[in-house]
Amino acid sequence: MNSAEVAIVGAGPVGALAALGLAQRGHDVVVFEAEPLIVRSPRAMVYYWHVLDGLDRLGVLGDMDAAGLRNTSFQQRVLSTGLRADIPLDPVAAISPYAYNVHLGQHEVVEIALQHLARYPNARILNGATVTAVRNDADHAVLDVDGPEGLETWATRWVLGADGARSAVRRSLGLSFDGTTWPQRFVATNIQYPFDVVGGLAKANMIFDPEHGAVIAQINDTGLWRWTWSESAELPEDSVLDRLPGRLAALGFGDVPFDVDSFTPYRMHQRMVDTMRTGRVLLLGDAAHATNPTGGFGLTSGIYDLLALIEPLSAALRGTADESLLDHWAETRLSLFREFASPMASRIKGLVYDTSDTAALESMVRAAGDFSDPAATLNRLTGMTVLRSDLPRHHEALA
Repeated sequence: MNSAEVAIVGAGPVGALAALGLAQRGHDVVVFEAEPLIVRSPRAMVYYWHVLDGLDRLGVLGDMDAAGLRNTSFQQRVLSTGLRADIPLDPVAAISPYAYNVHLGQHEVVEIALQHLARYPNARILNGATVTAVRNDADHAVLDVDGPEGLETWATRWVLGADGARSAVRRSLGLSFDGTTWPQRFVATNIQYPFDVVGGLAKANMIFDPEHGAVIAQINDTGLWRWTWSESAELPEDSVLDRLPGRLAALGFGDVPFDVDSFTPYRMHQRMVDTMRTGRVLLLGDAAHATNPTGGFGLTSGIYDLLALIEPLSAALRGTADESLLDHWAETRLSLFREFASPMASRIKGLVYDTSDTAALESMVRAAGDFSDPAATLNRLTGMTVLRSDLPRHHEALA
């Protein structure tokens, strides 16, 4: 039987960064990733200013900043009237040295994390390795893995399930994943199109409209943008690209040539487990709680899951802290998702894609663009820091 201190299932950004943090603290880590190569399809790409301190502590922020795009403002716009607010992140400088967001494709973040992980001889990553079963024993967990060398069994002190919303770890444990699925289909599109020139867009934008609402963000300096829009799930998925030109024209930015780099149709969910700890198994990220990605609450919650977990898990492995700390971690992280991340993401999704009350949308945009009260402005910009746990909360500086 093979063995490791910690087995991490899933090498997305949450799993890869968790592995890095534990390896840096001297723990023996193995990562199982079912895919043979890093998946490069359009996925999450915005890392907010308030997670950058944690990424800096892991040593990856410098590489992310160099490879990605810094963004210091964002825009909200009502499509039907053209009313907009351009919102700078400058006020954040009063409480954080990171008054900017980093735009970088999820696959590039994983590449950076794995490059750093490769420097540690106590860490291994096995690609093309599918975990088929996980079970708890008295003082360890056991994984059945179908990998490049055939069927293997691994014993480990802890398992981290970071294998996404369709988590094999969660299913193997028989845990429920209750919640709802939104009725629309969403399409994440990487497209070469001059949104900034012809549309006056910022590097990150929310366009509110019940028919043509969209989230649009610049990916890099080559003219590549991420455009996420929604449509009826009853429309045939195989003709998504046929409908794209009409949807682009509906934004009203003019008849300008474009080129689709890649696209991913998907459904959005609001789901969560009953517990993020079962014996020696800890679930984090989308494996534990899935939300629609409007506003970036899914990725941000997953990043906070791992940042809050590294120290207590390391202490439990060293025997310098009681394992009850991990129960606290599990309860706190799930509570923050239930009370804040999921309802906040649902509200923003409704504003972007569903709300037909133009007056209410305009009122909200005007408020977002009102910087007359510095304290109120900073309060709006720090709202998402409520998702932090066992870390300094920037919004507490406002008290």
